Amino acid sequence: MSSMPLYASDPAPTPDQLLEEFLPLVRYHADQLMRRTPDSIEMGDLINAGVLGLLDGAQRFDHSRDVQFKTFVSYRVRGAMIDYLRAFDWMPRGLRDHAKEMQGAFAELEQFYGRPANEEEIARHLEISIDEYRQRLNQVRSMSVVHFDDLPIAGNQDEDLSILETLEGDPMLGPEQQNTMMEFVAQLADAISKLPTRENVLITLYYYEELTMKEIALILGLTESRVSQLHSQMVLRMRSLMGLNL
Repeated sequence: MSSMPLYASDPAPTPDQLLEEFLPLVRYHADQLMRRTPDSIEMGDLINAGVLGLLDGAQRFDHSRDVQFKTFVSYRVRGAMIDYLRAFDWMPRGLRDHAKEMQGAFAELEQFYGRPANEEEIARHLEISIDEYRQRLNQVRSMSVVHFDDLPIAGNQDEDLSILETLEGDPMLGPEQQNTMMEFVAQLADAISKLPTRENVLITLYYYEELTMKEIALILGLTESRVSQLHSQMVLRMRSLMGLNL
């Protein structure tokens, strides 16, 4: 791969040069996110969003900061794709009400028991059967509102950053914004530590090891559908622990 001019003394790269150099990076991020999105999302749409993020990142890049160009545009590419996925964050009123009820049950039962509630306790609290509770998890699992990538943090005055964006860290943020993010990451770590063991393992395998639901199912000895249910439950529980409203 050729070397891209990345310094203030170099001429700005053309769009064609950017695509030649960084299209594999765009495809990589698209492939990673496609493993976690509903079937309605097309790979080509994610790539198009990433290309726009790449071009925008090239315009925003500040050569005076001690930041590698590739690191910065990688952040912008992934961020543009996540913004595109956020556009699909809609949910029928009844389904949103169910998600709110489940999240509220996590908070109430956590306070009552002093520990994470299991699904039997949650279903009983909601006065529904286990089967109906799991069916509700199935219904909300494809919505971005129950996706760990998309849990929001107020990163600055202009936009909300997702948790994974926060963990990666925007290399162009100032010290005050970085401190705000570090405080939030500490809050996030505390919430993760309070998850049941299996949900804690799920976070590690899915978001850090980047395994698929199918691969995780094999490791945990569960069906792929059951892992998806646990994922929805985990994210709703995380939202409850962190006081994030739907």
